[in-house]
Amino acid sequence: MNPLRYLRGTSSNNDIGWRDITGAIDVRGVGANDPAWTQIGSGPFYGYKFIVNDQCWFVYHIPHDIADDTVYFHSHWISNGTSTATVKWEYVYSYAKGFNQAAFNTTGTTVYSEEAASGTAYQHMVTETAGATISGLTEPDGLIIARVRRVTNGGTDNADNIYLLTADLHYLSNSQATPGKAPNFYNA
Repeated sequence: MNPLRYLRGTSSNNDIGWRDITGAIDVRGVGANDPAWTQIGSGPFYGYKFIVNDQCWFVYHIPHDIADDTVYFHSHWISNGTSTATVKWEYVYSYAKGFNQAAFNTTGTTVYSEEAASGTAYQHMVTETAGATISGLTEPDGLIIARVRRVTNGGTDNADNIYLLTADLHYLSNSQATPGKAPNFYNA
């Protein structure tokens, strides 16, 4: 039995719901595929401007209230123009349990998300993947490492400046802590 499902409640009891695992954008700092840190508009805000093939990295820590082995990667982004051409994101990720229980698969698994820009400059866009079932995700304190890259949409790419603000994960929460702080998390 999957212990995540064992702790899982029911939506009719309002004891499960969605939460986010957030992370900070990490870039190498030099290189042909690094996004440029640039001013957004004429105000005080800056962000990473992504052209096709620019990439960054995230590390996500699996929380103790996770109730399922499926996560949804999603990107928060804006454009500075009025194009409605599609913006496509690629996520290459790998997961490993903590506490010396598993190794990362260094080739990773790839999923995509894409969405047409709204046509309104600086509109907050949230573009989500289909659910990615993470093999072996049966307990908290593991890590998901991910490379996020803007890729071509296969047609006419959006030529506006595209700023990735963050990329995070939706996950189903059972709103419960685990009795143990280390394996076996589900038995005190």
